[in-house]
Amino acid sequence: MSARTLVLSRRGTLRQGRGCRVSGIRNSHSHSNSKDEDGHSHSHTHSHTHTQIPRVRDPPPMPDPPSVSSVPESDAASRLSISRARQYCTSLLQSSFMSPNLITPFTPGPSRDSHIAIYSLAAALKHASHPPLTSSANISMSSGSSAASARLRLQFWRQTIQDIFAGKTPPSEPVAILLADVIRTHPYTRGFFMRMVDARMARVGDPPVANILALADYGEAAYSSMLYLLGESMPSPRAIAAEHVCSHIGRAMGVVEILSDFPTMIERRGRVLLPIDVMVRHAVREEDVLRRVDVQDVHIRQKLADAVFEVATHANDQLITARTMFEDVVNQQAGRKNIDDAMFAPLLSAVPIRVWLEKLEKVDFDLFSPKLKVKSWSLPWKMYWAYRSRKI
Repeated sequence: MSARTLVLSRRGTLRQGRGCRVSGIRNSHSHSNSKDEDGHSHSHTHSHTHTQIPRVRDPPPMPDPPSVSSVPESDAASRLSISRARQYCTSLLQSSFMSPNLITPFTPGPSRDSHIAIYSLAAALKHASHPPLTSSANISMSSGSSAASARLRLQFWRQTIQDIFAGKTPPSEPVAILLADVIRTHPYTRGFFMRMVDARMARVGDPPVANILALADYGEAAYSSMLYLLGESMPSPRAIAAEHVCSHIGRAMGVVEILSDFPTMIERRGRVLLPIDVMVRHAVREEDVLRRVDVQDVHIRQKLADAVFEVATHANDQLITARTMFEDVVNQQAGRKNIDDAMFAPLLSAVPIRVWLEKLEKVDFDLFSPKLKVKSWSLPWKMYWAYRSRKI
């Protein structure tokens, strides 16, 4: 029986199963119309501050970034190149933790390439920001060169996106080829792509996370921006009506990414990336986790599980807020029958996050549990049910 329980039916409320303590993290939100620096309209504001800061299985290896070519391809060669790029990106998404390949069938046909390309870009940016280390023994020796390599790879993607928007031929890299094809056919906001790159650039070198809100703000930049772009790719202009819902889903995705990567960050990179304020509250010391994690120290594991519980609570809170706001959208559209695929498809990204948090709860918030690495056999069914019922 889990000692801690995430209550998914109440906003911001969590119960402690074995004790009488009830804890909660509440976020208040007000709605208004605003525009970002790129002129993109948003229908929400947050009581906390969103900072514009520059996804557990490794994806297939990304090819080395080539230089941008200015020689145009023939139409037949271009179609063949795009087809091969689509196949590569599809295989890339099959190994992604966020399971975007399960969302693709529910995406309107004209927008499927956009869905594949944008999610593949997110996966490529994550891979670029964390080049693999050969072993845990050379962490200290290679961390500097690893960070430099990450910055170069991310700069390649920044330049590639800028060149694509400038009408230049993309480099011979599968994700870039498919991305260029969809950017030519959709009026995307370039600033959202730049925010995705900047968010990864800010995480190069795995700097400490000050607090949970900073972690959520990272999710806003890295993942909410991605969901906004998915909304822009949809054939119906009504898709943007759920942007404020996408904001909170993206914030939850950012928090869950850090939690899901936690064992890898310790074993391969020697980093404990829980928010500093949470670690202080639960007396979790980084050196204790790094030195004693292999000997199963019960006391340290208990304190660590308490800290993980608090962070997972915040991700859960963001999903509950997104669900509440989506009900407002349902009411505005006069019922779920009027929520079309174009509006709902980007919101399906919340389902794998919710399923992973439920799995984390079942293992009592032990991030080292092998059960967390096992893919949920029921996830495709839950995705289908969410799609049919129009509920996240």
